[in-house]
Amino acid sequence: MPAERQVRTKVAAGGFLMRGGGLSGHKAVGTLYLVMAVLAGLIGGGLALPLRIGVDTDASWGRMAIDHGALMVLFCALPALVGGFGSWFVPLLLGAPDMAFRRLNLACWAGVALSFGLVVAGVSTAAAMVLWCVAMLGLAINIVATALNMRGRTVALGAMPLFVWAQVLTAMMMVIVLPVLAAALTRGLLAGAGFDIVVRAMHAFSGPEVGLLLLPAAGVICQLVETFSGVGLRLRETALGAMVVLSVGGASVWVHDVFATGLVAQPDARPLIEQAVMALPMLVLLVAWGRTIMAGRPVFRVPMLWAVAFMAMLVAAPLQVLADGGAGAHALLLPAALFAAFGGFYYWIGKMAGGAYPEWMGRLHVALAVGGSVLSVLPGGVMAGVAMQGLSMLAFVAVLAVALLGRRRVSGNYWGAGARTLEWTLPSPAPRDSFAGFMVGGAGA
Repeated sequence: MPAERQVRTKVAAGGFLMRGGGLSGHKAVGTLYLVMAVLAGLIGGGLALPLRIGVDTDASWGRMAIDHGALMVLFCALPALVGGFGSWFVPLLLGAPDMAFRRLNLACWAGVALSFGLVVAGVSTAAAMVLWCVAMLGLAINIVATALNMRGRTVALGAMPLFVWAQVLTAMMMVIVLPVLAAALTRGLLAGAGFDIVVRAMHAFSGPEVGLLLLPAAGVICQLVETFSGVGLRLRETALGAMVVLSVGGASVWVHDVFATGLVAQPDARPLIEQAVMALPMLVLLVAWGRTIMAGRPVFRVPMLWAVAFMAMLVAAPLQVLADGGAGAHALLLPAALFAAFGGFYYWIGKMAGGAYPEWMGRLHVALAVGGSVLSVLPGGVMAGVAMQGLSMLAFVAVLAVALLGRRRVSGNYWGAGARTLEWTLPSPAPRDSFAGFMVGGAGA
């Protein structure tokens, strides 16, 4: 990593949205993704209330469940983890001035936003999902191109932070998965299947969906564990290998659902194989994170608390599978991905907006969100869990308002010596046209 004096930046004025070379700059587009993720999370969280308490009134129940899943996975968790943090921080961690295709980046956000509007309006969920697939595919290609061609000369491919590797592997997984999903949806639309094809597609997509959520979340957790443990990640190469296995395996676990006949001779073994493909790489990552925490002197600030909550959810998921099947595991893995997204928010909000949040408010948000998620999967605790999750949403809105509107500002590296990646060599908030004078290394670096 270059010394701070080696980092050349062009600092220009600009607000939170416009900071980063206009509306098509990677910081502005990343912010747009995060704003949409917050809105989708609030709407999807509102839909969760009748689903959790079991208000099954009419035929709209199934559509409400699909819309809730689409909002939380397709428009909240994935846009935040990949579109938001990916657009914002992949270039910064690589010493790049922007994404490889900056106008494509904005166009992809527009496609995701339009599909979000279609789902909320209830116009055509199938058509909206096809548009979502196309837009996210463009984002994935952009992330891979940025990592391969836009790195600073001092950032070798093998030395990229694991956060960036996780983004690249997630993008490669999207390149494999999303065309198949879009083709299945398009075929259903042309055949007049309508909403039925969405139900079948979402069922099939539940396999790779887990990998798409866990991979970028794991990249964020690597960043948090390294920073707040004060040491580099232990077993780095092994952890990277586990991410590769998760990416390849996650893209293949749904073949039986897409091609329903003739591929699996022993269907009883298939769920075990699929769960092992997901569980074993995450177990390796848990060991790497644990070794890193034990090797350092961990400081449990708010982002690190989210990281610990994420790890606890990963440990609890297999137990929930034994108790309640795959549906119970999904009920824990989506909150786990959101915990990683919240950890990234608290970690980088000062770098994005320049403002600080009160530590006690962040800790209250952690307690409410984790407590609500745990209670909601326990017998008899659903109502209390839903209430706590609702309060946690209000706490997050309050934290966001304080960080954006408050007067307390943060320094360039407000996390101290443990924060070693390139974005911490920049002022806070990160200036427009960061690393504009950096020499780009490209694929040969």
